[in-house]
Amino acid sequence: MPLSLLRIRHLRNLQDIEIKPSASINVLWGGNGAGKTSILEAIYLLGRGRSFRGTEIGPLITSGKSETVVYGRLHGQDGKRDTIGVSKQLKGTTQIKINGNAVNRLSILAQTLPLQILTPKSHEILERGSAYRRRFIDWGVFHVEHHIIELANNYTKALKQRNAALRRSPQTAFAWDSILIENGIQIESTRRLYLEKLTPIFRDKTKKLTGLGDVTINYRRGWSENETYAESIKRRKKDDLNRGFTGTGPHRADIKIEISGLPVEKVVSRGEQKLIIAALYLAQAKIAANESRIKPLILIDDLPAELDKEKRSLYLDELIRLGLQVFITGISKDYFNTIDCAGMFHVKHGEVFQGN
Repeated sequence: MPLSLLRIRHLRNLQDIEIKPSASINVLWGGNGAGKTSILEAIYLLGRGRSFRGTEIGPLITSGKSETVVYGRLHGQDGKRDTIGVSKQLKGTTQIKINGNAVNRLSILAQTLPLQILTPKSHEILERGSAYRRRFIDWGVFHVEHHIIELANNYTKALKQRNAALRRSPQTAFAWDSILIENGIQIESTRRLYLEKLTPIFRDKTKKLTGLGDVTINYRRGWSENETYAESIKRRKKDDLNRGFTGTGPHRADIKIEISGLPVEKVVSRGEQKLIIAALYLAQAKIAANESRIKPLILIDDLPAELDKEKRSLYLDELIRLGLQVFITGISKDYFNTIDCAGMFHVKHGEVFQGN
């Protein structure tokens, strides 16, 4: 369900703007500091209820104002329309409404406007901690299997209780094991099935963008492949008591992207790493597009700056093939002259001019 109307008020340098985007590719071009990324940030607020640029509300709101408000209207092929409104106040409160009704669960927001974002820092998923890679997997799973939220919430609650008991009341800690095992096994199974779908698409996209044909995703589930989760929990009880935390389970899972068995970040250039991550996000978007009732929206911040003309053209062609709504930023509109963009927006000093 594409975004057909976007209104933004008092978000960073965007005072009061309205955009009617295309249902396909939308280009936001203009100089540094013009407000391009802030528009992506506003859309991200509609889908996630928070910013992707930091957790502090103060910098998000225009200086001298007390709140920022973002409103979006979604228009489906069946004629159905949904509206989303998100306001954040300087005092720290957030209000979210869908079709005029207040909601307090961000998962409902994410189901209404599923999206993914690719930024110049997205390649850091290769270098940062495993939590970032698990989050990538779980967001992908969520868009096609919403029940993982309930599994994850049950698991996380039990994990926190078990860890607290390991430190303060060891005799009660293992009462949480059955909940961990029941939900943990389902989380692991759901992730594995998702990655089995993701991997061949990812390999295909990677080869098209980079020419590399031997890139693989190696999934590590968080406990030994030679034992069940129940066996792992039981075997590690003594270690968990000594360390004061649970050392096995899906919260320890990770993925490694490798070429011929070696970490990709140690084998290819930084530019190739970014293309490989771009392929990973393309694959995730394709699965969501094929299997979700509501098609995801894609935000891409300044990716053209990282690619030469040939690679940029290849990537844009892959985006078009997905048939999804895309918002992509760039310094120059010439970056996009190889494709026919129905939505072209010039962003300048916090204002937006359509068709330039």
